[in-house]
Amino acid sequence: MKINVYATESYTTWMVKEPVEIDTDNYPELEGKTEEEIKEYIRENYWDMKSTNDEWFENLGEELEQSDVRRDKIYNEEMSVIFDNE
Repeated sequence: MKINVYATESYTTWMVKEPVEIDTDNYPELEGKTEEEIKEYIRENYWDMKSTNDEWFENLGEELEQSDVRRDKIYNEEMSVIFDNE
C-alpha cells in the first residue's frame, strides 16, 4: 500500500510598517477634532482619505499598506500532516 503524506504549516505573522506622517492641516475633514477624534477618524476612514503622496498612491490606506516593514514577528507556528482524501 502507498500513502501520500503532506506537511502542513500554519502560523501568525504580525508586522509593523514604517510610519506615514500626515499633516492634519492638509485634511479638512480633521479640522476641529481632538487628537483622539482624529485617530478614531483615521482608523475608520484611511481607505477613503487622500494619500500624502498622490503621485504614487490612490489613498492613505494604500500608502500605509505599501510602507516598508519595520518589524515583524511570526508566532503560533504549527506543523502537522494530512493524507489524501482529508
